Amino acid sequence: MMKSILVALDGSPASLAGLKEAVRWAEVLGSELRGIFVEDEQRFVYYPAGFSAEGGVPVAAPLPAGELAEETEKVRAEGVEIRKAFMAALEGKSIHSEFIQQRGNVNQILTREARAVDLVVMGRRGRNDPANSTEAGPTTETLIHNSLRPVLVVPERISGNGTFVFAYDGSRGAQRVVAAGTELLATIGAKAAVISIGDDPQLKRDHDQVLKRYWRPYNIEAAFHVAKREGKAASMIVEFARNHNARMIVMGAFGRNPLHELFFGSTTLEALAEAPCPVLLMG
Repeated sequence: MMKSILVALDGSPASLAGLKEAVRWAEVLGSELRGIFVEDEQRFVYYPAGFSAEGGVPVAAPLPAGELAEETEKVRAEGVEIRKAFMAALEGKSIHSEFIQQRGNVNQILTREARAVDLVVMGRRGRNDPANSTEAGPTTETLIHNSLRPVLVVPERISGNGTFVFAYDGSRGAQRVVAAGTELLATIGAKAAVISIGDDPQLKRDHDQVLKRYWRPYNIEAAFHVAKREGKAASMIVEFARNHNARMIVMGAFGRNPLHELFFGSTTLEALAEAPCPVLLMG
């Protein structure tokens, strides 16, 4: 059972969309909701020219007093607004909640806090990421890689509200995320559709049998589809999701060859950039 949810907040449109999604699931699941705003320690330092450690690594120095005071006040004001948004999203709802505000390394703090919950929710990109890009931000990408919990990545705007689409390839991540996806699916009684991409004629039979047997105690019936790979797998998954008015895409964070994805471009990141709905991931 998912009894605790962490939502990462920075005031960006995507993080506020993530907050709305997190509140919805906390209410449905009866979960505790923890909002977190990390004051990025990098905002309070600068890197003087000519100062570096052995090996040429730049050495940070605190901002000059005036700039430090200005940035501190700016971050304080951001924290106040984010807390207000968090409390406003919970107004009138019977959800036990906690708001956390800490200063430090964003990736390290989020990874640590993610260990203490059942589900992490975050926007696809943060407030400092380029406005004209749809790619997942570096913080989102890092948490997907590091988290031991399922991560629900939410785009700025959500267009689907129907089927749960499971992109299943038999990989470790795909098998692990099935459990989390199934709990969310079963809780709201949504429909399921499975897409497997590959040329192996045995693929459909294997995947059908694994998931059908897994879902039998839940009384979940799903439509199964196997497609030959034509172009990018991510685009095929997203198109399948659009055709099913997907409420959520459920997929492993890595395919069968994590090293290939690490060095030659990840299907996960490509799917995140194109997805019109939240994407639930696990590595």
